[in-house]
Amino acid sequence: MKQAMVVVSFGTSVPEAMKAIENIERTAEQVCGQPVYRAFTSRIIRKKLRERDGIDIPDPHTLFEHLIAQGYDSIHCLTTHVIAGIEYEQLCADAAQFPQVHMARPLLWSESDYDACVHAVMHNIPARRENEALLLMGHGTEHFANAAYCELEHKFRTEGYANVYVGTVEGYPQLDSIIPQLQAAKIKRIVLMPFLIVAGDHARNDLSGDAPDNWKSRLEALGFKTQTILMGLGEIPEIAQKFAGHLKEME
Repeated sequence: MKQAMVVVSFGTSVPEAMKAIENIERTAEQVCGQPVYRAFTSRIIRKKLRERDGIDIPDPHTLFEHLIAQGYDSIHCLTTHVIAGIEYEQLCADAAQFPQVHMARPLLWSESDYDACVHAVMHNIPARRENEALLLMGHGTEHFANAAYCELEHKFRTEGYANVYVGTVEGYPQLDSIIPQLQAAKIKRIVLMPFLIVAGDHARNDLSGDAPDNWKSRLEALGFKTQTILMGLGEIPEIAQKFAGHLKEME
């Protein structure tokens, strides 16, 4: 059987953020012992990379067709999506058109996935001071899978990590729901970090930066002191290993 491995990401046009995707791909290669093919789902990002940098990255459907034409009769596809939301379902629907393609699970699927992510995050950030909170920014979605972010925050609590909050840009909870909790807990300092695969546009514009309406600026306007960790989840070794483990489970 001729087998291929594909790593599908939303993608990023921020050069410094690509290291997160590259780390996941590299880890998957090391764990599974064969090279991986790359695809991006975002048409806008693929177009920008092609026009700005001359880099042509295929969409998943095109890559599946290419690999099948090359004689691959088994394609294991790893998605770097965090939750099983709308984009993951769309990718699964696309993959279902090809009997040769088998989909791996997204990052947060089983309870052990949540446990691993909680400890991976906490082991890769500096120790927090007294009255200092960690605020993670997830993407969020209208899909019911958005509940994963609430489960994640609860997991931090039950694993013994106090004053950890998980918000979203486009789902629930948003920052407005979290600020009263921070104030009630008498938090003085906040460490901001994206709970996103890459530290790309959302991390650099919606979470941090100089714009008056991003999370950092809004919190500082309320008197909080902030520190930002611009690190994508894909840069964390344990999380890259978790992704590779989902791919290895398919063998």
